[in-house]
Amino acid sequence: MDALACLMTRRTATRLVEPGPTTEQLAVILGAATTAPDHKMLRPWRFVVVRGEARATLATAIAEAAQAVGTLPEPVVRKAAGKATRSPALIAVVAARVESKVPVGEQDASAAAAAQNICLAAHALGLASAWKSVPLLDSAQVRAAFGLADGEELVGWVELGTQAQGMPLPPRPAVPLDQVAAELAVDGTLRPVAAVVPDQLSASAAAAQPIGSARSGPVG
Repeated sequence: MDALACLMTRRTATRLVEPGPTTEQLAVILGAATTAPDHKMLRPWRFVVVRGEARATLATAIAEAAQAVGTLPEPVVRKAAGKATRSPALIAVVAARVESKVPVGEQDASAAAAAQNICLAAHALGLASAWKSVPLLDSAQVRAAFGLADGEELVGWVELGTQAQGMPLPPRPAVPLDQVAAELAVDGTLRPVAAVVPDQLSASAAAAQPIGSARSGPVG
């Protein structure tokens, strides 16, 4: 699929099953993540892959964090822990901020762009994905599981696998561009842009078979 078709057809997977990404596919996906826009090439991000039996290790850390809260019912604890094992693999995206004149906001935006690249690369490879929030992300247990240093924050994690048969991908209606985009005119006024997506973009999207990816969770 071409780049525009990949952008226009990405979706959040509703249920991920095996097969998950291979080691080779993970290398491609992570390589794509490192091409995110990055002011001054600071690399203000890093990634942690969790798959196989290691998912149970992460689930234990989340359960311990939930239990430490002391007020969460057992079903809530189980649900939080279960998020670590609901997909064949996941990639946690860490905002690893660097001491620099580049504002923290720009560095975090680069980390978010890296997460989006993970979703797009997975889609291009025929995988499905979902960008999710990390449960109890500020707890000592979860921070330790991902090896977070002071100043580092979890942007989220991207779950990876295959969209389950019979589980439709959520629709994504076209957004009228005149509602969300404007162009600055010479006279200083803002004028809505064209209200429809150009035909060539629509045709490119229609030619591709949606497989699944995009954001969900905190992060939609």
